[in-house]
Amino acid sequence: MSVTVVGAGVIGLTSAIRLREAGFDAHIVAAELPTETVASSVAGAVWYPRGSSARSRQAGWGRVSLGVFAEAAETGRPGVAIRDMIELRQQAGPDPWWANPDRGFRRCEPADLRGGYQHGFIQATAVIDVVPHLEYLTDQFDETGGTITVERVTSLADLATPDRLVVNCTGIGATELTGDPELVPIRGQVVRLGGVSIPRVTIVDEGPLAYGYVMPHGSECVVGGTRTVGEWDRTPDDSVTEQLIEKAIILEPALADAEIVAVKVGLRPGRDSVRLELEAVAGTPGIIHNYGHGGNGWSLSWGCAAEVVGIAETMSE
Repeated sequence: MSVTVVGAGVIGLTSAIRLREAGFDAHIVAAELPTETVASSVAGAVWYPRGSSARSRQAGWGRVSLGVFAEAAETGRPGVAIRDMIELRQQAGPDPWWANPDRGFRRCEPADLRGGYQHGFIQATAVIDVVPHLEYLTDQFDETGGTITVERVTSLADLATPDRLVVNCTGIGATELTGDPELVPIRGQVVRLGGVSIPRVTIVDEGPLAYGYVMPHGSECVVGGTRTVGEWDRTPDDSVTEQLIEKAIILEPALADAEIVAVKVGLRPGRDSVRLELEAVAGTPGIIHNYGHGGNGWSLSWGCAAEVVGIAETMSE
């Protein structure tokens, strides 16, 4: 059975790669190339599946994805590294579900803390420099025989035929293609700083510096971030850039000597839960929807791709 994957961000690429590895004749049609996508190519990507619990469907996808990224880092794949991640918190609480002693999980000591925060966790995780890794994934897909056609799709149903399955991985583009009222853009602005090497990832999701993060990639790092729900404008805001850099310097004082390399704005596909399900389309195998990952696209990508394959295999039986 042939498969058309719509969308070339990390969700589309990983789904298409796994489909081809499973024997499907999968190809991608997308409005832009992977390194030009409005979410995947802008993200300060780190494995950190926000908002999930240990028994959730999302947590399962996250565990699969972490395994793939860990292997990628261990084998020297471009753009992936294992670094310590610190999450700063205002109050002590239970260990997060992802706590793993094998990855060095521990509670913060006073020397680890910044910005007036009194608590936190540290654990090694996968950090992804998105552009070089998207380029690597594109090459990997190409090596399997897959192709990417740059073309804006206006109807998913029109792509489906009796022998063709469609996989919708269009991120925020699914707003127009599906009319899903639950899907909303979440605008995120980031600043890429260069000239300073930072040893660890820092994430703050509460308190006076929230929402903020520092994600290092060699001698550069991505700092952010913002979460503006319902905002489509991708024009960088200079005042936001200043605020992001100020927060980043509090979290990592060495960044005071860094230089601005780039400022980017992305649109996360926000939804209360990921939509990963089969939609029936008469006379065809149907449409598998795989969108709505919010800021968790990288963290959940390979796990969601595995589930897409499972659905596709059921449809081809």
